[in-house]
Amino acid sequence: MTSDSAPQFSVENLDAMDDSALCQLDWKHLVCLNGRLLELHAEGQLGNDRLAKLPRRPILCIDQIDRIDDDVIEASFTFPSSASEWAFAESESLEMLFQDQLDQLVGFWGCRKADGIGRALSSGACKLQQTLDFEAGRKLFYRLEKRKWMENKVSGSGGTAVFNGRILDEQDNVVLDTKNVIVGILNPADIAALREQHGGKQGVQSPTSGESFSGELLIPIYDQSSLTIAESEEGLASVNATQQINPELWPLKYHFKGDPVVPGNFGTHGIIALLKEVAASHFGLMDAKFTSLQNKKFSGMIFEDPKQIRFELRNVHAKDDSAVVAGEANLYLEDSSGQLMIDEPIYTFKNILVSAG
Repeated sequence: MTSDSAPQFSVENLDAMDDSALCQLDWKHLVCLNGRLLELHAEGQLGNDRLAKLPRRPILCIDQIDRIDDDVIEASFTFPSSASEWAFAESESLEMLFQDQLDQLVGFWGCRKADGIGRALSSGACKLQQTLDFEAGRKLFYRLEKRKWMENKVSGSGGTAVFNGRILDEQDNVVLDTKNVIVGILNPADIAALREQHGGKQGVQSPTSGESFSGELLIPIYDQSSLTIAESEEGLASVNATQQINPELWPLKYHFKGDPVVPGNFGTHGIIALLKEVAASHFGLMDAKFTSLQNKKFSGMIFEDPKQIRFELRNVHAKDDSAVVAGEANLYLEDSSGQLMIDEPIYTFKNILVSAG
């Protein structure tokens, strides 16, 4: 069905359709999408089998897209009514899981503009205004406004989308605010070449149909025994820790089908978790909460081949208000012997701040 002949539907209309009817729609030109269409997109059932896909649930935390056009994306998500229906542990910090939804929505918008595979590239200032922990029945709203879309005129395919994004509560109060969310739509052949170069063709076990986690999931972080802290004469600390990567790591089963890669924001989560631990053990800041970061940049991907990643915090220090900041943070790819696979960090961050909860 072409965009010229396709009628527009409300979410309620879409909810009344079966999968066969939904798969016949021109999803690139719909003004809204229900949850089942988003799940079919994640499964590659909308003509996107070899192209960009949304992550599968439980990493996908978007119930529906209420509005999507050339300039705006509006979507929503409601936590389950019971913790037993929520996949993640109630103790888990979720700010980066929900930051990831902003990146996914920008990537989804971009893959409607150009065929390819979406990858988050960077974002500017990110500030958490309210907690994003599990709260039964709580509804969140995603609102994103386009700043620019840049087609790749050199290759003639793909492009880059830039949006400002917010997560809001039901009273329209800001929960999380992120400037300049940048997602690139890349040539699938380029991704395949990177997999070939870096060994990312190990295969990942498909999830069991109807698999339920019932509050069991934790976002993987560093190995506690690998943590090292060195302090300078100026009272600044540098911190290192490593995390093992292999095809059995659970996020790879859901992000993305046929294109497994560790979510960049799960790496960000690991960096923040490391800073929280150091804030408690080294600076006495107990129950630290993420507050903000100045910017982040992703210049590489974590494929499923066995290796380790190394987290590095630099210039960690306490501020006058007792908050703790890492002036710089990096994530490196290393082989099993600890040798760098790529000389430069594949993730970089500036001014990550945690403060008292």
